[in-house]
Amino acid sequence: MSAVRWGVLTTARIAQGRFLPAMSRARNAVASAISSPNGKAAEVAERFGIPAAYSSHEELLADPSIEAVYLPFPNSLHADWIVAAAEAGKDILCEKPLVANTHDYRRVLEACERNGVNLMEAFMYRFHPQHQKVREFIDSGKIGELVSMHARFHFVMDRSEGEVRLQPGMDGGALNDVGCYAVDVMNMVMGRAPQTVYGKGTSRTDAVETTMAAILDYGDVLGTLDCGFEGPRTNTFQIIGTKGQITLDKAFDPDPGEIARVTVSFRDGRTESVDIGEDPFKTEIERFSAWVRNSGPELVQRELTEQNLAVRLALQESLATGLPRDVNDVHAVEHHLLQEQ
Repeated sequence: MSAVRWGVLTTARIAQGRFLPAMSRARNAVASAISSPNGKAAEVAERFGIPAAYSSHEELLADPSIEAVYLPFPNSLHADWIVAAAEAGKDILCEKPLVANTHDYRRVLEACERNGVNLMEAFMYRFHPQHQKVREFIDSGKIGELVSMHARFHFVMDRSEGEVRLQPGMDGGALNDVGCYAVDVMNMVMGRAPQTVYGKGTSRTDAVETTMAAILDYGDVLGTLDCGFEGPRTNTFQIIGTKGQITLDKAFDPDPGEIARVTVSFRDGRTESVDIGEDPFKTEIERFSAWVRNSGPELVQRELTEQNLAVRLALQESLATGLPRDVNDVHAVEHHLLQEQ
């Protein structure tokens, strides 16, 4: 089976540092074109051995040889570019969070269905094998009945001029940038969204929240998260059960070649650890490329995408009002896209 021919619509750091190196190791994907209006496309194309370089994203989307595209734009631009890529007939891997409101969610679903293309929200962490191991431990009853979950994701942001994640009106802030990972992993473990949420966000200098914390109430299980742009890098996840607990020390973004450790601690003091080395960007690219080759048009992992959006909408309301908020299902439009985990 031939490799899927990808177009990468950026020369930004995430492309050069993570996505393109991962794609070079992928078994079923190849970078065939790259685009950027900043004048760096040809230079990056030469560096990574990419055959075609375009000075505009529109030119890349018009290339008939490109089958799938990677969209890493600022959050507020996702919907417009998803629609443009869908209308060009490209399958789409779009960076998280997919969209920030139900209006844009409706737009992208309609565009992808109308044009018969696949769409996936790029939560690359989902494809790291450590999370498969977590599921095995939970399903086997190793830690008993679930009691609570606790997720943390912090890093020190490079406050360069024009940083879009700090600008109001750009769908940035700590929740949409890193808190969305914490929301997503807890929904993935539970298989559903929480019933209610309560969040608090703060910032010392910016118009968006740069640190936030939240409680997610799943009824019989409570989840907590804290995240932000101010503190030392940490991305951990802990699941507590009646017989023990599971801890992930690099739950969301292990660097290429970095070992992620899954530790199970039991009530009697025993521990078990599993060390796993994998590049989640590589596994994400391979999985989406397989969907492109083997499935009909669909919103891949639709349930997780809808649950994440629903929780973030409720948390945004809670941040604004200072009050707990119910989580409402997101079913923005009738369609018949299939969902496959």
